[in-house]
Amino acid sequence: MIGNRLVACALLGLSLVLGGCNLQALLIRGTVDSTAEFSEEKATQLADPTMVGPVIAAGTVTNEGLLYFVDDYEPLLLGTIFSNVAYGVGWLLAESHQAEIEGNFDKAEEINGRAGLLFARALYYTKRMLRLRDPGFDAAVASGTADFSRWVDENFYEEEDANALLTAGMAYLVAMIESEEGLAAAVDLPYARYMIERSIELDPELNGGQGLMMIGVMECTMPAMLGGRPKVGLAMMEKAAKMENRGNHGILVAMAERCAVALQDRKMFKSLLMEVIEAGDVEEYRLPNKLARHQAERLLKQIDEFFYD
Repeated sequence: MIGNRLVACALLGLSLVLGGCNLQALLIRGTVDSTAEFSEEKATQLADPTMVGPVIAAGTVTNEGLLYFVDDYEPLLLGTIFSNVAYGVGWLLAESHQAEIEGNFDKAEEINGRAGLLFARALYYTKRMLRLRDPGFDAAVASGTADFSRWVDENFYEEEDANALLTAGMAYLVAMIESEEGLAAAVDLPYARYMIERSIELDPELNGGQGLMMIGVMECTMPAMLGGRPKVGLAMMEKAAKMENRGNHGILVAMAERCAVALQDRKMFKSLLMEVIEAGDVEEYRLPNKLARHQAERLLKQIDEFFYD
């Protein structure tokens, strides 16, 4: 065994010399890989959002600093994209909505601006990641949705590729929904949708059916005149919720905020949100469920703003 280790060390040293490998980059990649298991499996089990929020914010800054040295490492890009979106949605937008409830619209606008910067950064890194997969990304986008769909199929075809597509689609979707450009931002919607749909084909149960939830959000958020189908979206979200026995409460909140409002079903809206508020602990989703509960409580306070009757 000692001999094998010596051979491995010798080969590593030779590869560093002959390949011109950057030792600093190698160490950074090792750090990213060694912390990935905790980030994915343990972080969501923490219970205190006020404790986790600053960590995610600091991690976003750290990740962007690491990308200065390792700008082509996909796991690091994926982590950076996710942390920008997660902090923007889970903390900044939540803070902004609370400021609106309190009538502090200047504060809400300032926070929305900060969140918008994070979403723009997430989209920037998403496009970098896709270009690294294949340099034909920009040409595929410029050629239209048919060519882009073919490009996606050619470059993402294994189950392990689903996460990259889902993360990319998430970044596109959040950037569009929260964009100040309104309908003008919807030009990228077909590209975001296809990436998410392809991720569902590769791994439909990824992240507890998150892909199905995102397509459901699209169907319920878009006006009917633009092709939105809230009943279809609701069915997709119901399917996603069943995958985790309704233990992922973020899906239930999205069903209420997007689908129940689109269908103008006040009873469904209240029932879903009360289900979240009254639900017990789900260890696997402890942190996101805590955030979902806060959002459910806020939405219930605003119920009269969402319904005409």
